[in-house]
Amino acid sequence: MSTVLHLARHGETDDNANKVFQGQRGAGLNARGRAQAERLAERVAPSIDTIVSSDLQRARETAAIVAAAVKTDVVLDAGLREVDVGAWTGLSYEEVAAKFPEEWAAWRAGVDIARGGGETYQGLATRVRATLDRIANDHRGRRVLVVSHGAALRSATCAILGLSPRWSAPLAGLQNTSLTTIVYGDDGETLVLTYNDFAHLSNLAP
Repeated sequence: MSTVLHLARHGETDDNANKVFQGQRGAGLNARGRAQAERLAERVAPSIDTIVSSDLQRARETAAIVAAAVKTDVVLDAGLREVDVGAWTGLSYEEVAAKFPEEWAAWRAGVDIARGGGETYQGLATRVRATLDRIANDHRGRRVLVVSHGAALRSATCAILGLSPRWSAPLAGLQNTSLTTIVYGDDGETLVLTYNDFAHLSNLAP
């Protein structure tokens, strides 16, 4: 029996809206983020057995809103954390460009650097892909909602597809609470069924 992982990015935060690098810190959801999480809950509640979430606040809050609808607990997993951006954490795009001009230029050019002394996208992809594989193995035959972060899920999806997990990878950035569906087959094959599906956010007020 196949194992299905529905990968969801957390709901919006003020830092998302203001283009601030949160990395492995950051605050919880804003009002729009909570509304997005409620829409996500309405969509997935009938088809989810288990919820596993990053232990960072914005992901935990998103998962808790869905868990209330599913009537289940949330398992926290630090392996699902967002990329560590080191000294870039808490800085806006403009502040990073001013304080770290060489790193900023390299990142914008698509070079996979360890921003601020943190993680590379390749390192992130390896970490999150291994975490997803472990979750799938621990919940064989079940349907699992995995709540994580934009760069984390995008990089892991790139790894599954055999693409280079860098900032300029040929996959769009993930919308807040969008769903990416991964199927682990009994034959050992791993398939990406959907990517960045945010149909549940239609008509949500800006």
